[in-house]
Amino acid sequence: MALSITVNGGGTFSASMEEGPVSFTASLGAVPGPKGDTGATGPAGVVAATAPIVYTSGTQTVSMDTAYFVRSPAVAGTDTQILSWDGGTSRPLWIDNQTRALFMLGTNKTGTTIAKGKAVYVSGATGNHPEITLAQANAELSSASTIGITAEEIADNGTGKVIVSGRLENVNTNGFTAGDTLYLSPSSAGGFTTTFPTQPNHGVLLGYVTRANTNTGVIEVVVKNYQELAEQSDVLLTSKTNNDLLAYESSSGLWKNKSFSTLGLALSSDLSAYLLSSTAASTYAPLASPTFTGTPTAPTAATTTNTTQIATTAFVQQEVPSASTTAAGKIEIATDAEAVAGTDTARAVTPSNLRAYRDRTNTQTYLANAWAATTSGTGAGTSQAGGNKSVSAPTSAVGSASLYGGWVLAAANGGSSNAGIGWSNRVEFVARCNRQTGTDSNSVFGIYVGKPSTSPYVGALTARGIGVTCATGSALVLSVHNGTSVTNVTSSFTPTTNNTFDIRILSDGTGNVTLFVDGSQVATTSSGPSLSSVSTGNTLQIEAENTNTLTGTRVTLQLSNFQVTVG
Repeated sequence: MALSITVNGGGTFSASMEEGPVSFTASLGAVPGPKGDTGATGPAGVVAATAPIVYTSGTQTVSMDTAYFVRSPAVAGTDTQILSWDGGTSRPLWIDNQTRALFMLGTNKTGTTIAKGKAVYVSGATGNHPEITLAQANAELSSASTIGITAEEIADNGTGKVIVSGRLENVNTNGFTAGDTLYLSPSSAGGFTTTFPTQPNHGVLLGYVTRANTNTGVIEVVVKNYQELAEQSDVLLTSKTNNDLLAYESSSGLWKNKSFSTLGLALSSDLSAYLLSSTAASTYAPLASPTFTGTPTAPTAATTTNTTQIATTAFVQQEVPSASTTAAGKIEIATDAEAVAGTDTARAVTPSNLRAYRDRTNTQTYLANAWAATTSGTGAGTSQAGGNKSVSAPTSAVGSASLYGGWVLAAANGGSSNAGIGWSNRVEFVARCNRQTGTDSNSVFGIYVGKPSTSPYVGALTARGIGVTCATGSALVLSVHNGTSVTNVTSSFTPTTNNTFDIRILSDGTGNVTLFVDGSQVATTSSGPSLSSVSTGNTLQIEAENTNTLTGTRVTLQLSNFQVTVG
C-alpha cells in the first residue's frame, strides 16, 4: 500500500491511498518543532574594565575615560587637537594643532632662566633631551647650531618647548613691524635684529614677524643658518695662511686654498727684489732716483696744479705765458709802494710801478710847525724838545693831552708855506714812535694827519684824513676818514712799553690806505680819503686820552722824525 501527500501552494493538501484505511495528523504554519538538546554553558559577561575603558554594570555598557588623556594647553579639547604620546606621564597627550608648529623639548643648563621668545642653540645633551643655550651671531660656536625660539619660559635645569618651525604665539614683538625679517642678533644673546649681520658676525635667519604686539605678538619661525665658505660641499680649506687664494683643482673637483708660491705667483716684494737684481738692472730703472733714457712720457697735470707731480713739457707750455701775455700770478709783481721804496730786489716792476716812481721823484715834503697844546684832567701834559713831541694822559682821571701843528713845505722843496694836502695825490706819512708808559686799557694814544685845527682836539677823525690809534695792551688800529665816515682796521702789531717802532701810512689817492710797521705791512683798507681839490687846514696831531678813570698807569707817547710827503 502506498500513501502520497501533495501540498499545494494555497495551504491545502490532498492525499490518496490505494488501499486500506490510514490515519495521520498534519500541521501547517507556525508550529514549533521539537526541542533539541541543551548546549554547553558560555563564558560570563563583562564585569570590570581598566583605564581608559570604563564599564557601567547598571547598563552593562563600556565607555572611554577622557580624563585619562593629557591636554596641552590644559583647557577643553578642540576639533583641531591631535593625539601624541607623553613619555613623562606615560599617557596620550592632546596637543594644540592650531599653531602649525613643530617643537622639541630642550633642557636649560645655563644656570639662569631662559625667557620665552629667545633664540637658542644646541650646546650639548642631558638624558633624552638636548641642552639649549642663548644663541648669538658674534661667534661661530653660538650661532652655527641655532635650533629655534623658546615657546615658554624654561627655568634652570628645567625642560621646555622650543619652536623649530612654524607659528610662535603670544610673544613680545613690540618695536617690530608686521612683515619684518628677523635675524639672530650679534650684540644681544637670544635677541633679534632686522639688519642682516655683516662679517665677522654670522648670518642666521630666525623667521618673520606676522603680528607686532607686546603681549600677543606672533613670529613665523623659519631657522636658516647661512653657510660659510668652508661649509660648501665643493670647498676644502686646510691650514689657512695670510694671502692664500681660492683656486679650483680639477683632479679633486674641489676649490682649495693655495699659496702664491704654490700657484706660481710673485709677491710685490719678490718683484722689487727682481727689479733690483743684476739681471734686471740693465732693463728697468730703480724706484729711487731713476735715470730715464729715450723719450719718457707722463700724465699732464691740470691747470694751476701745485703739487710734487712731475711737470711735462705740455704743462709748462700751458702754465708759462708768452712774452705778449701778462705774467701776473706767474711772476711776483711789485706794488707801486715797493717800487717807489726801492728796497725789494726780487719782485718785477710794471709800467704802473715806473710811473709811481717817476711821480715819487717829483714829490713835496712837508713838516709840521706852529705847534699848539691842549690838556684836560689832572696830570695831563705835553712836551716839545726839538724834534721830539710827547703827550701824557692824566694820571688817573678822565681827560686828555694833545699837540697839533700845521704843515709847511720843507726847505729841500723850496721852504714856502703850504698848509694844504690834496688827498687825490699820493700821501705818505712817516714817524718814529715810542710808548713810554701805560698799563691801563682805558688810556689811549692817537696820531692823525688831517684833523681840523678846531675843537674837539681828541678822539676819532672828523674830516678826511689818515692815522693810527691804540689802547694800552691792544693792537695798533689803522684809522681813515673818506669825508663821509670813519673806518678802523685792527693791525697785526701790538706796541710794548719803551719799544721804539717806525710807522708808515701810505694813501694812494684812490682810497687805498696801507699801514706799515718797521717796513712790514700790518693793515690795509680801501675806504680811505680821495679828493680832487686841495683840502686846507689839515694838521698833524698826537694825543693821549683817558676814556675812563684809570686803575693802572697812564699812557705817554713820544713822536719823532715825522714828515708828510705828497705826490
